[in-house]
Amino acid sequence: MIRRVVRRAVPKRLLAGRIAEPWRSGIENSLLTPLNLYFLDELMQRVGRLGVQGDIVECGVYKGGSAAVLGWSMMRLEGPPRKLWLFDSFAGMPPAGDQDGNFSHTLEGTYVGSEQRTRELLGGLGVPGDRYEIATGLFEDTFPAIETPPTALLHVDCDFYEPVKLALEKFYPRLAPGGFVVLNDYGIYKGARQATDEFLATEGLELEPVAIDPTASFFQKPGDGFSGLPVPGHYPGWPGAVA
Repeated sequence: MIRRVVRRAVPKRLLAGRIAEPWRSGIENSLLTPLNLYFLDELMQRVGRLGVQGDIVECGVYKGGSAAVLGWSMMRLEGPPRKLWLFDSFAGMPPAGDQDGNFSHTLEGTYVGSEQRTRELLGGLGVPGDRYEIATGLFEDTFPAIETPPTALLHVDCDFYEPVKLALEKFYPRLAPGGFVVLNDYGIYKGARQATDEFLATEGLELEPVAIDPTASFFQKPGDGFSGLPVPGHYPGWPGAVA
């Protein structure tokens, strides 16, 4: 079944030979849809084509599947070396808050991740240890200890209202104009959507995240000639994924 889904979501050119490994690693060690994983690579390539400078940040790592795709994509970009920043407690889902939906309150302690597996995947795809940083712990504990890096892509995969809010408040101010924010749970978790919509309103950003698939959405940071609308050229055949 996985092979059938990948063939539908990922171009054939990415399934030949050794280049298929990032997708196997991503699917087997992630809860993201195959199309969502592919689109992370697509956005990384857009960052390169547009010349958007900065590092890559992922908030919510689980077992490292999406981090592996991001790291592999990062290593293929030309220009100055970038770094991948990864944040997760690796201890399962935290308690949901008042702004989260009823289902979210049933998830505490589920989806336990693995820092070791994440490191194994990155190493297996040729990402050296000095090109990524893993901060283990709750966001409210780890974020204050990190000097926010200039950022080109922010992947927010933390489901609930409070961690999504913290991630956007911490890293969006350092996101370069033309950089991208991917909201993995915008389409399915009430808290993730509410936190995002409130943040956009507070920042005065009159834009709506565009659907990648039924679960995830993204938007581009406006400024310096960028309108905030996603750049055309996405995987054809998925309605709503191209602005």
